[in-house]
Amino acid sequence: MCAPIALGVASAAASGIGAIGQHQSASAQAAAQNKAAVGNYKYQLKVRERNWDRERYRYNRQLVQYDTQVAENSLAAQRAYAGEQNNLNNVYKKASFKQQNNLVTLLQNSGKGAARGQVGKSAQRLDADLVGQFGRSQATAAESLMGAQLNYDDRVESLRREQIGANNKAYEKVAINPQEGVAPPPPVMTPGPSGLALAAGLGQAAIGGVSTANSLTPGGLFPK
Repeated sequence: MCAPIALGVASAAASGIGAIGQHQSASAQAAAQNKAAVGNYKYQLKVRERNWDRERYRYNRQLVQYDTQVAENSLAAQRAYAGEQNNLNNVYKKASFKQQNNLVTLLQNSGKGAARGQVGKSAQRLDADLVGQFGRSQATAAESLMGAQLNYDDRVESLRREQIGANNKAYEKVAINPQEGVAPPPPVMTPGPSGLALAAGLGQAAIGGVSTANSLTPGGLFPK
């Protein structure tokens, strides 16, 4: 009877070892999958972090370039304004010199009729003609100065619009703040084999061992 029992025990042990081996193999496979999933998740987080650092660095450089460009635009505009103002000042200076010359001419010519012996209406007519010429010259100068002022205003406004346009163009590169990328979803862990399944396998192994021993024992282990 010992031999059948020994065979039954051996059969149960072999089945139990097989169940334990399957349990360990499934556990190791689940652990390996989980380790790989966690490693991939950490790698994706690291890539996201590096991309975000690179985007912030790039955006900060663009901010510096934007500030530099705006400063250069302002300097260029100020130089252009100064040039236009200088041109307008020269126009006013020339008009002033011309007015002085006209006034000197008027004073020099005034009274020449009397000096030449012209009296009465003839002298008055000559003086009136001189005053009229001076007045017309003054009106022409005033109209010219008004036109120069209007042209100056137009050019200054054009320069102002150009500066605004250049600043807006530079701002387009920094108008949108960079956003950090969407975080990767956390890994889904693979569950390992249940301990109950191992217990059930060991139980089946024990039952199988008993069945083997019972089938090899004449009359069975538990005769009726």
